[in-house]
Amino acid sequence: MSEQSLDLQPQNSLAPAKKNIAGVCIALQIAILLSALDQTVLNIAIPKIAAALNAVDKSAWIITAYLLFSTIATPLAGKLADIYGVKNVLLAAILLFAAASTLCGAAGSIPVLFGLDAIDQLILARALQGLAGGAMLGLCFVSIGEVFPVAERGKYQGFLAAAFIVAALVGPVLGGFIADKSSWRLVFYMNIPLSAIAALFLYLSFPLTTRKLARAIIDYKGIVFFVLTIVPVILGAAEIGRLGHFSPSAAVELGGALLAFYLFIRCEEKAIEPLIPLTIFKDRLIAISLTTVFITGIGLFGSMLLLATILQQLLLRSATATGVTLTPLMIVVAGASIAGGLILSKSGRYKLLILSGLTLLALGTALIGVQVQAVQAGLNQVSAENSLSALLAAAALGGVGLGLLLPVHTIIIQKIVPSEIMGVATSMTQFFRSLGGTIGTGLMSALMLCLLKVGNLQTATSQVLYIYASFIVLTLLLNLFLPEVPLRDGKSGK
Repeated sequence: MSEQSLDLQPQNSLAPAKKNIAGVCIALQIAILLSALDQTVLNIAIPKIAAALNAVDKSAWIITAYLLFSTIATPLAGKLADIYGVKNVLLAAILLFAAASTLCGAAGSIPVLFGLDAIDQLILARALQGLAGGAMLGLCFVSIGEVFPVAERGKYQGFLAAAFIVAALVGPVLGGFIADKSSWRLVFYMNIPLSAIAALFLYLSFPLTTRKLARAIIDYKGIVFFVLTIVPVILGAAEIGRLGHFSPSAAVELGGALLAFYLFIRCEEKAIEPLIPLTIFKDRLIAISLTTVFITGIGLFGSMLLLATILQQLLLRSATATGVTLTPLMIVVAGASIAGGLILSKSGRYKLLILSGLTLLALGTALIGVQVQAVQAGLNQVSAENSLSALLAAAALGGVGLGLLLPVHTIIIQKIVPSEIMGVATSMTQFFRSLGGTIGTGLMSALMLCLLKVGNLQTATSQVLYIYASFIVLTLLLNLFLPEVPLRDGKSGK
């Protein structure tokens, strides 16, 4: 699949009537809010849930089950949207999310089924919720490509990306508040009316697809090998991050993932209607874009972990104060995401925006490392406040760069791929971002633990930041070779 052939197949948008645009936007904003919230809202509430269900030893699986299945679901849902239309699949995902949320809230009060006790019921329900949440997250961005013309996608993608950031910010605070003031079950039950509202607006406002759809052939072998590849990768990365080194079990998991990946590739090469068409990766624009999304995904998730470590352990801020301190930074990222989308919609050009965003992200990351190295033990209050101000200024600089990048690559990929694979191709950007965050956070944690064995926390943290900044620079150099195709077709901007 050459760049030339791809560029000759622009996407057709459904161009909904103006009166329906608000309804579509409401449905998508609620759906992405629900999906993103359920990745973060339980972070603070988990201890109370574990205590209530008397299952502290299994509590980590409440988060892990959602993470695993949401990551897997993203490309699967994109493929189903290519076969059955995004409206139908997204509506099904929202309804499944509501049903799974009901099961989550009722965990422990459901009669024992197949030997599952309260915590096992919750973990199983969270897996179903993850399937629905991952599908919703990917399909919201697919929907933008299906409903709006290319010239308008930037601003809507930017708003969706900002909603995801805001949800990540609000989630822990909301989860903690509900767990303290009410029952933990309300964390799940509140999803039900919101899901109903999203489904109603989606059903009434979202137009049926007019783009060419893929053949209704399900690649079951591809799905099996895809799952067998991704699950051990996520579990292995988490274990390496927790232990700080490669354990025998992690080596077995990653070895199994490599074997499954080889079988997946062989399966996709022979499949009549592959789960993930391998030809898309032969296009230079898509390959560079997905590499960039993976690297910036590390910054989106892993850098927040490092910043929290710096604030709490180096600058001695409490957990609450850390959350309050990071709030403006997340707002900066969300605002920059909206700005990046608007710039893209206005100019129709993306290469300079990508290069600028990567430059700011690399510079901000490196400056955070410099500020961490400058922090000395026994800081007095004045110098501590000065260090905090300099640190947050550097983080804000990197946050602007990260925000500018969030909406761009999805729009590029939607522009150039054939319509019958637009869903799965779009969902790959969310998949690579989530995978980058998962693997990157694990590797950052492992590298930090290794460096702590030969140095102090300040040195280890700054070195991790410098290493990540160097990867951003390499990604910046790679994007110098990024082709630029017009995002507008003629005068229409379609």
